[in-house]
Amino acid sequence: MYRLGINFDEISDNLDISIATMVAHGVRYGELRTVNRKNFVFWSDDEVQAFKKKVDDSGIQVVAAATPLFKWYDYEDDPEVEHDNFGFNPRLSNDEKRQTIDKALAIAGQLKIPRLRIFSGLGTEDKPGLTFSRSKLLVYALEEAAKRNIDLYLENEPVCKVHARQDIIDLLGSNKHEHLKLWLDIANLIEIGEDVNPAFIRDVASRLEYIHVKDFVNEDSVKKYVPAGEGIIDYEQIMKCIYEVKKENIIVTVETHAQKNKVESSIASIIGTRNILEAAGVDYE
Repeated sequence: MYRLGINFDEISDNLDISIATMVAHGVRYGELRTVNRKNFVFWSDDEVQAFKKKVDDSGIQVVAAATPLFKWYDYEDDPEVEHDNFGFNPRLSNDEKRQTIDKALAIAGQLKIPRLRIFSGLGTEDKPGLTFSRSKLLVYALEEAAKRNIDLYLENEPVCKVHARQDIIDLLGSNKHEHLKLWLDIANLIEIGEDVNPAFIRDVASRLEYIHVKDFVNEDSVKKYVPAGEGIIDYEQIMKCIYEVKKENIIVTVETHAQKNKVESSIASIIGTRNILEAAGVDYE
């Protein structure tokens, strides 16, 4: 069975509004990134406990945290890359990067969050999947995550080094650490001109446990995000393809990237994603 959830801050920067919307629409699983526009890796102990009490009281299970880990520059002279940073400074020393890894894992431990999203460094690189698989910081992060029984999920972000299908396959084939998994953003693959085909799904199925759903249209060559099911992506066929290969243990969370009317867009995307899953024959809760 799959589980359907949504990122709290996709609905609202106000956690109370997010929780009320999720409860009203029967969404039982939440994904954490920011609250009141403050990235969770910068929270104080009081802020962690306040968040925990609210979600515990709501009955919502926080299944993952979308960290900014590895959405940073590897070297001081790396050129600037335009990206969403959610209040996170991507220019850190190696010591600061380790401290951020430690803080993210510590807060995840406090909140009993078993999954953390990571990235693969800003910019481009030749054969990035093979290079990133041997990154000393990745090895460190996986060792520390294993101590807490937390899994790290690589997302294929186009502005980061590992974002194409073959790069993902290379990474997972080269680094077989049991706590390294795949956080598949389908729209990110479509955006770079790649499809989600059966061969790719079979290659990554054993490590695929998390999927982001967002949709978009192109208006005058400009990408515009729309509620799930209203854009150019054939999610019904893609989810049917994935479900044929793997029928259990996948979390599907909604992204909207809406800049206005966030609550309404999120509700529309929740409904749209449910319609997609049902049309694809996916058993979910």
